Amino acid sequence: MGAAMRGMTLIEVLVALTIFSFGILGMLGMQARAISYYSDAKNRTDAVLLSEALINDIWVNRANMASYTYGGGAAPLVMQNWVTELQATLPKGAATVAVTPASGTVQVTITWQPPNATVAHTHTEIATIQNP
Repeated sequence: MGAAMRGMTLIEVLVALTIFSFGILGMLGMQARAISYYSDAKNRTDAVLLSEALINDIWVNRANMASYTYGGGAAPLVMQNWVTELQATLPKGAATVAVTPASGTVQVTITWQPPNATVAHTHTEIATIQNP
């Protein structure tokens, strides 16, 4: 081996390790982003399922539709379990429910704020409940 070849293998190994390290860091970044997107999708799905569940409850109990009005704070008796489930399911979960018994219109707005997010997410669902 000549004097020019000494240390060349070590340099090649260091370059290969550097390239490999950048590849691993890129994969870790993609994994973190995938987990973030999964969490966001799960929260959105939970919000839809919760609003649908409440609208179904109101539909079953049409005679007491007005008692489902909720603007935050202490929940009406008919909604206490639902509000507890909402707060347990979504991070910083909150809701408002506007009911217009004359027209049968129900508007459910659910908000939540994921950890490390600066802006709250919102899901609003409007339904018309009619007597059969």
